[in-house]
Amino acid sequence: MSAVTAPGLAIQGGTVPLVVEAGQLAERNGFHSVWSSEFYDRSAVVTLAALAAVTSRIQLGSSIAWAFARTPITLATDFRSLDDLAPGRMSMGLGTGNPQVIGDWHGLSAPKPVARLVEIIEIIRQVWNVHERPVAYDGKFFRCHLALDPLLPALSTGTLPILLAGGRAPIIRAAGAVADGLVGQPFWSAAFVRDFVHPALSEGAELAGRTGRIPVTGMIITAIGDDSAQARATAAMQAAIFLTRKSADPFLQFHGFAAEIAAVREAFERRDFRGMAAAVSERMLDVLAVFGTPQEARERYRANFESVYEQPLFYSSGKGMPLEHFRDNVHAICETFSDVHA
Repeated sequence: MSAVTAPGLAIQGGTVPLVVEAGQLAERNGFHSVWSSEFYDRSAVVTLAALAAVTSRIQLGSSIAWAFARTPITLATDFRSLDDLAPGRMSMGLGTGNPQVIGDWHGLSAPKPVARLVEIIEIIRQVWNVHERPVAYDGKFFRCHLALDPLLPALSTGTLPILLAGGRAPIIRAAGAVADGLVGQPFWSAAFVRDFVHPALSEGAELAGRTGRIPVTGMIITAIGDDSAQARATAAMQAAIFLTRKSADPFLQFHGFAAEIAAVREAFERRDFRGMAAAVSERMLDVLAVFGTPQEARERYRANFESVYEQPLFYSSGKGMPLEHFRDNVHAICETFSDVHA
């Protein structure tokens, strides 16, 4: 299996102007795509609109947009509007978020989140085709009724790719059943993708009667600098932040990282951020991240990730990183991997 001809860039955090700058830089360096995530400090939709306004060729997507924070019709109209700004360049990546995101952040109660997400996707696709047929959807969790609107123009490409974002088996199987692909999480290894992710995708596809391989858009923690030790520390901090989350458990159990995860989570409880990064072992970091000097980073990518994903995304997060350091890392990623081809 080969990846696409050029990599993508995935960004979390920073300021909207910095993300816009990164998108322009990625486009100039020949990257295939740029993806923006959503958190309590960033709207994926607003950020994608800003990116669409200043780019002309590069593909754009949400590595995750919260599915339950909007109604299905709001999601459909948000991304129809984005398609107007960037015709044929937009992808929608949707995720449920964990119980904390659903309950504590959004104040929602959402039992059976994956089943709800499947209904949301079905409604979105119907709403995008309301110029051809009315929407009459009555599901277990959502309902939507719209009259036929033949005056409404079709989307620029007829439809938009919808990907599911997540790391546990139920949502991966759902991606195999109903989505156009899966957005992988930034703490996966080649072996985990091969032996856990693709079998779960295939299981979901088989149950839905689908054939063919379901593509994976995979984020790879990436930290690059002239100081190899500093780049390693940056990568370890980004890994540690993700490893505090329960969604990382399948990966951790797969590789037997029990000691490391206990130490990371104990340090997190104490808000000992240096201790969190220090608890990320060399063995762990070597299988889930790309880091070091530009040459070291290229070598790690070729050795561990070059043929793993249909669309590899070099991931940089501003979490726990000074803004200038974050900008420097994004620039280094774009410069280091501008010539990557599968």
